[in-house]
Amino acid sequence: MNNALSWFDVAKASVLLLLYILVTYFGVAFRDVIIETDTAMLLLLLNIISGFLLRKRMAYVITAASIVAFHFFVLPEHNSFKFQNYQHIITFSVMAFSGVFAVRITQSQQQKIRENKILRAELNSNYNLASVLAALNESHAIAKASIIHLEQHLHMRAQIWLFSPQLHCLTTHEKLSDIFYQPLVERFMSRQQQHVEYISPTLSLHPLDDQSGMFGVLVIESLSEQVFNPILSTLISLSLARSEANAALTVAKEATQLEQMRNTLLAAVSHDLKTPLGAIIGSATTLSDTTLHLPQQTQHELLQSIAEEGYSLNRSLTKLLDISRYSIKTLIPKCDWVEPEEVIGSAIKRVEQVIKSHSIKLSGDTILVSLDYTLIEQIIANLIENAAKYSPAGSIIDIKTDYRRGHFIIEIADRGCGVAPVDRLRIFERFYRSEQVKVKGTGLGLAICQLIVAAHNGEISVLSRSGGGSLFVVKIPCEKYELTDIYE
Repeated sequence: MNNALSWFDVAKASVLLLLYILVTYFGVAFRDVIIETDTAMLLLLLNIISGFLLRKRMAYVITAASIVAFHFFVLPEHNSFKFQNYQHIITFSVMAFSGVFAVRITQSQQQKIRENKILRAELNSNYNLASVLAALNESHAIAKASIIHLEQHLHMRAQIWLFSPQLHCLTTHEKLSDIFYQPLVERFMSRQQQHVEYISPTLSLHPLDDQSGMFGVLVIESLSEQVFNPILSTLISLSLARSEANAALTVAKEATQLEQMRNTLLAAVSHDLKTPLGAIIGSATTLSDTTLHLPQQTQHELLQSIAEEGYSLNRSLTKLLDISRYSIKTLIPKCDWVEPEEVIGSAIKRVEQVIKSHSIKLSGDTILVSLDYTLIEQIIANLIENAAKYSPAGSIIDIKTDYRRGHFIIEIADRGCGVAPVDRLRIFERFYRSEQVKVKGTGLGLAICQLIVAAHNGEISVLSRSGGGSLFVVKIPCEKYELTDIYE
């Protein structure tokens, strides 16, 4: 705490000193009207106020001066320090004792108030840190937030070291060198100390531990006289332990999900791929049987069946491979300037076997947008294939492109059975198949679309189309190339 007097302290002392002088003056000037004890009570009141408003040393000095002035000017032995009556001795003694006692009591209360303020501020600070750490999940973010808090609120620089999988500095203050402190941390780790080690008056090592023991070290370099509260190291320990537990839980969940996905893939392969394989094997066996003399038309139909089932099998296998290797973390779009009409044409060619009984109606202005050609083609191909599967033969599939508010928008609509409200929330899940309509497939096409759109930070949704059918809308944020200069 700064012991230097401020101008505000001097101003308060000056005002109170003036009040002391006035009370003493009135006690002397009106001694015939005001008895000594009345003046003593007024001075005692000022002593209490002084003890409350002034610093301890100044309050005692002014109180002592008021007692001396009371004895010299107010008591009947005026302008003298003599006592002519034992009652005056009692009055002076009570005055001196009550003045000192009043200052002591008020100063003690002031000290308690200051301590309570400091404690309240510390509790608020700890609560704020706890709130910040509770909102974070990654260990690095927790350590970084802790170091920032220690510097801003306690004027301390810090480092956080973890022992697993090997000793490493998780986060450090920019002005601290992890190479310099590493030998100290290694020695501390080898000793497995469960208490704080003070290297110097400003440098200390604090263990970070959980139920299984010590897992790290908090290095503190203090820039002030403020004492480090052990609650902070406990709070940081709990937050880091929670983060590590969450990370382990996430790994376990991912492993479980991977296993579930493998089982689902096996189920999908056995259920959805057996049928085309059986048809191919049956048709090929029939054609290769030399004892059978099949008409030319029958042979053509069997060959056509082999081609269609082979195409269906190839599309299903491609989707299974795609969904197994695609994820939000690994799927990074490689954007370049593309023309949507060209991408749509390539997608239609890709699924021409599925949509041969449907006609395509394309509308939209000619534009150039920055997208990943291959991934967008896959989205369009899957949506066109989906529209063809769930709409009657001969119906039109409408495709519309647009660019609005920084987003490339493509809408693919059909005149099929539509999507039931109960299916809209789950239609983009892997392997999900609607129970309303039975159509061959793996249930992966829309899930792949969802993954690709999410990798582009876009949105995909399905709506009911007026007059029947479904409308799939894809919105992807991207840049648009202005074609005005090209055509002018």
